[in-house]
Amino acid sequence: MENTLEKEAEYSPQISRDAPKKKSGMDIGTLLGVLSGVLLIVIAIIGGGSPDVFLNLNSALIVLGGTTATTFIAFPSKRIFMMIPVIINAFKPEVYQPTEYVEEIVDLSTLYRSGGTKKLETEEEYLNHRFLRNGISMVVDGYSSREMHEIMDRELFSMIERHNSGQKILRFIAVQAPVFGMCGTLIGLIQMLMHVDNPSTIGPSLATALITTFYGLILANLVVTPIVSKLNTRTESETMLYKAIRVGILGIHEKAHPQKIRKIMNSLLPPDQQR
Repeated sequence: MENTLEKEAEYSPQISRDAPKKKSGMDIGTLLGVLSGVLLIVIAIIGGGSPDVFLNLNSALIVLGGTTATTFIAFPSKRIFMMIPVIINAFKPEVYQPTEYVEEIVDLSTLYRSGGTKKLETEEEYLNHRFLRNGISMVVDGYSSREMHEIMDRELFSMIERHNSGQKILRFIAVQAPVFGMCGTLIGLIQMLMHVDNPSTIGPSLATALITTFYGLILANLVVTPIVSKLNTRTESETMLYKAIRVGILGIHEKAHPQKIRKIMNSLLPPDQQR
């Protein structure tokens, strides 16, 4: 038994202060998707001739004004403003990679088995993931496995609810934008029919009326809906990460063998993300 503890003490590496870290920059795939989509639509418009026809300030005001107004009516303003950084994050790469935490938790397990809560406590402040840091804090503070599981379950549920709440706002915007596009088209048609006695104005007026619907569809389907899908994918990825970390923390608490913790965590990850 003493020999085993000595071996574990020898393999008690300090957790790397540099990993895992949040990744910065832009997600190339998202950026290329937006730019290529806009570029192809612009090329198609220019190829059809008279691209200036598609520029209409009144149509843009109807779509943006109506969508913004109904969104602020439907949701608290605080929640709407909180969506701005969330939307920006959709254009950034994945913040956390689950594979990076497998090795970190295995190292924490080794430290705990060899040095107890003192060594674990010294590493707690350097953990940059809040969920992992809170879990390790509960191990250090002597919580039972049942208490830890319940608390971490609540944190996981709270994270999912928080993400879904933000996505609900964007889904609402995606529905309202085409609606106000159609509303602007109806306004344009009414104005056109008021001058139906002059046939030369019907064509240009009808084109202007339809532009509002075009703006609403572009806003909903090229911008908002893809962002919602991206955020939903991020939520699923983060949920998987939370579950893997939870398993690892409970394994640390039970002083399970580090390789056993690794295998259990890997079982929750896709094959290409296993460590």
